[in-house]
Amino acid sequence: MTKKEDLMKHFKEEKIVSAVKQIILNSFLVTLLFFSDIIAQIPINGFCRYREFSVKKSFTNIFSIDYNTDGYRDLLIYNSSNNKYVSALSDNKSDLINISEKYSPIAISNIHPFSNNLSEKKFIFISRKTRQVAVSSFSRNGIISLQNKIKLKGYPSNIDVGDVDGDGKPEGLVSGTSLNGLSIIKEKNKSLHETRIDPEKVFSASTFIDLDYDSYSDIAAVDLYSNSILLFYNNGAGDYTESRSIGLNGEISEFKTVDFNSDGYNDLVYIRDNNFEVLLGDSVSSFQKKIILETPVKPDKYAILDFNGDGFNDVAFINTQNGTLYISFAKSTNVFYPPIVYLQKNGLADLTAYIDRTGKKLALISTEGKIYLINKPGINDDSFSISLGLKPTALTTFDYLNDKFEDFCFIDGTEKTLKLLLSERRNLFRTYFSIPLLSDFTNIAVDDSKSRIKTFYCYSNTGTIEIIRMNFDEHSYKRQTLYSEGLLEDFKVISDRLKDRQNIYELIKKDNKTYLQEFEYKDFGLVSSKSNLIESNVERSWLTFGIYKDIYSVEKKEKQLDLVKTVFDKKIIDHKTILKFNVNDKDKINYTMICLKELIGKSRPVTFWFTSNNKSFLYTFGNNKINKYPLKIALGNNVTTEYNISGDGGELSFYFYNETGKLSGVSFIGVEKSPIEKDLFVSKNINNYLVTVLNKRRTFLIYSNSLLNSLTFEKIK
Repeated sequence: MTKKEDLMKHFKEEKIVSAVKQIILNSFLVTLLFFSDIIAQIPINGFCRYREFSVKKSFTNIFSIDYNTDGYRDLLIYNSSNNKYVSALSDNKSDLINISEKYSPIAISNIHPFSNNLSEKKFIFISRKTRQVAVSSFSRNGIISLQNKIKLKGYPSNIDVGDVDGDGKPEGLVSGTSLNGLSIIKEKNKSLHETRIDPEKVFSASTFIDLDYDSYSDIAAVDLYSNSILLFYNNGAGDYTESRSIGLNGEISEFKTVDFNSDGYNDLVYIRDNNFEVLLGDSVSSFQKKIILETPVKPDKYAILDFNGDGFNDVAFINTQNGTLYISFAKSTNVFYPPIVYLQKNGLADLTAYIDRTGKKLALISTEGKIYLINKPGINDDSFSISLGLKPTALTTFDYLNDKFEDFCFIDGTEKTLKLLLSERRNLFRTYFSIPLLSDFTNIAVDDSKSRIKTFYCYSNTGTIEIIRMNFDEHSYKRQTLYSEGLLEDFKVISDRLKDRQNIYELIKKDNKTYLQEFEYKDFGLVSSKSNLIESNVERSWLTFGIYKDIYSVEKKEKQLDLVKTVFDKKIIDHKTILKFNVNDKDKINYTMICLKELIGKSRPVTFWFTSNNKSFLYTFGNNKINKYPLKIALGNNVTTEYNISGDGGELSFYFYNETGKLSGVSFIGVEKSPIEKDLFVSKNINNYLVTVLNKRRTFLIYSNSLLNSLTFEKIK
């Protein structure tokens, strides 16, 4: 007898009366990597693409199935209280097509594949409504064809499938709180037969598990009255003997068998006290070690899959009460990163994880009539959305490593966190960081001067600025907070990389006066601060840098609107009016200014955009010359602006989003040529946006979608 056989024989014959005590002694918490100034670098590897599809309301369950055997998993959506279901076919782009409602011969409570032959698509159903177990198949477009059924003497709740006698044919394992014992369902001679195990007990959950790894399906089941897990060994002929029990300290739910920690052994997983508990399997299924994965909310449903493809199983779970989806990515077999909140949706009810020809996917169903699909975006996708939070607000790009491959960051207004996403040449959103903030902010500026250390300035017009310095090599950050003396109108940072010195400039408004407030930082410590009065009685001001500091202000007089330029260096050097507009009280006037950060040629152009009674003009200031261009695009009352410079020739494009929901573009090459105007698209769901070039190739509009609470990437050229 081999050493392994001797150990297994010894374990089977010996009653382990101290199993519960050993589990308690050997239990430990799963490590969550979260400290006040150290943050986890979570390798999500792009698993964040978000899509949603509409179905009728009130469906509560979702199951993945390949109806037409094309290698793309389709979806079955149902509600156990009625006989209706929805079949949704998937294609090679992971889009759901031919979404249609159908009628089932029985109300479906749970479903499981029931065939070891890939070409034979058979499934086993249970129905609490009719107390039935049924075997069915599906047509290529998702129509159910009922083959066999059997009625039970109670109401089934759970079903699993395994091979109990080694004949290559599957059997079903059925249990429920209103069933006596466990029911083995076998298909024979075109009919279903039931064999009951331990009918004196009631089992709230059960699952097949190979306890001794002999390829025969053993059983782990939760005894409702003794509040313990009973383990039944299979003798190879389908006869079961109770071997031992494992006591449970409290009520559990969602009991499953899976290799949770990716070590090759079957583990027992369940939810207790709002956390995951895992009894770890080993070569003799002792389950003497337990890990606990703490979660920020109670998990109601979960799915286990290696979503990021690093070789370790991850856990996706939902809380149905507040409709949140989280994913805990594994760092190793027993260490998990802090859970990432992916989305929050009303009526979130169920989820399923699967792999098909297009990769790994997570699908969710909402009783509000929505299917949500999470997977990985394609590197060549022209349009896609991502979801990694509850309410994305401010957003911008930065350049980790300064390799001209743009990385991405945004603020989650609900969580009050700054989220950073690093990308690679062929792997968008490879790595995720989340840094807690003291408040919600509407803007982000980034000091990109250093390649591996980035400084993020999060601010709002209220005047609070939170500065986060992130060291990507050490996965650590430092924090500073500034408070302006008034409402913030403009914000700029100049950095000296070699001396680690930053000068922060703010235009603030206080008591109807405009001040230039300056903070000097060195080695991330405040050295000095000062404030200087610039102008009184102005409507709006902007800051840019020429030889000195240039402040542009709009002054409104009785029948005139002036654009005034003030040059400042320790004191006001020059103050002059550069544009005058005649206006009346009834005129509809809108204006804005865009001060570019980058150099175009030898100048740093400033642009002023003015609309009066739907007549618009663009003014550019550079090289001591003012250029004026008439425009067809009219500015709205609450216009927001962005710009983008692309190509070696310096093509300059400006983008405008009005409260009407229209996004427009104005572009030209060189400030001497007339601009080209375009209406891009209309969407009233844009909250905050930017335009940038991803992977050095394509220009994308990126915006936070206020309706879906996602981030959308749209290729515009």
